[in-house]
Amino acid sequence: MKTKILPIVLLGGICSFLWPNPIDDTPITKFSELVFDAGNNWTMEIFFPFGYRTEATDSIILKVANTKAKLKTTYHDGTRIGILTPDSLSIPLTINREGDSLMLLTYSNRFGNRVRVDGLIFGEVPGAGVGQPVSGYSIMRNSLQEHYNDLTVDCLTLNSSLGAINDTLGLSATLQGHIYDLDNNPVTKLKEISLTPSYFTLHTALHLSGNGTYSTKVFRKFITEAVDQLFVRLMGFEGWRDTVAVAPFELNNIFPHTTVVQDIHLKSNEYVVTGVENLKPPETSAIELINYPNPFNASTNFFVKIPESLQKKSGHISIYNASGQFVKKIPLKSYATGNWDGTDEHGDTAPTGIYYYRLALDEQILKSGSMILLK
Repeated sequence: MKTKILPIVLLGGICSFLWPNPIDDTPITKFSELVFDAGNNWTMEIFFPFGYRTEATDSIILKVANTKAKLKTTYHDGTRIGILTPDSLSIPLTINREGDSLMLLTYSNRFGNRVRVDGLIFGEVPGAGVGQPVSGYSIMRNSLQEHYNDLTVDCLTLNSSLGAINDTLGLSATLQGHIYDLDNNPVTKLKEISLTPSYFTLHTALHLSGNGTYSTKVFRKFITEAVDQLFVRLMGFEGWRDTVAVAPFELNNIFPHTTVVQDIHLKSNEYVVTGVENLKPPETSAIELINYPNPFNASTNFFVKIPESLQKKSGHISIYNASGQFVKKIPLKSYATGNWDGTDEHGDTAPTGIYYYRLALDEQILKSGSMILLK
């Protein structure tokens, strides 16, 4: 099934219209790494993104299954990394190596009494995001920069780094092979969409060569991982992604520093270049799209400049909220203007927030932008 995802992109200057304090720096404790020794005793690394702050942190609680324990350990202000063992807690907690559910709760008196939560679900537990750390392996959380978005990946690693900032060095394996289209022909090129080439991706960008071979990097998350779709990133429009179905395959026993050969068979040729397609994108330097006022309260106007050669094409502006949900389609008037009155497709008033819009001619995305609705 095809989906679209639009990550929330909150820039400091934009957010200042919405919140007096655009960055929530209320203390939070995050999971970073979990290591077991040969006797199944655990050690956990935690991370303080804003640095530990005594004056704003009331307590930190570790919850395992249904049991809670308070951290007895104290940290200096500004500490970024902490190390926990059962002795660091008010009561010792046991973590099941085969699978468990952990929560870190940080209670703070900043801006009133607040609690911020982070956690880890692993192994043989419903909702787990990473597999069981079998002998020699630990669980490490890594941050990835994906276009405008900061993502986190929990993965299994042979290289624990307790007490040091985590990175992806040595965590990934190389996955390579061929991609085949519906006619079982090797795919050697992908369509250009939204002004820039799109590409399939697993955990990292998938590089496709002229002879049809691909390569990418994958992190070990489970001993066996089932794959039945690949992401197609539309780089011309801030973070938008589609998915394309592929014949299901499994990634078995992925180990760091290894190479795994896996051919991929697509179930759709939507993003595949064929010999009869005219894939040259329209000249975009002469295409302009703005909205004014921005921010706006009651309504905003779109001003569009389209070359005469494109004016026979059907055009519209689509509006989406910050969660990527479709809000409304605005038809273009004489290929020059459009207006949004701040309502959705059902006529209901849209709430305050950041909205994204994109201009499409004959369903091809040409320009995009963002705006703020203030109520």
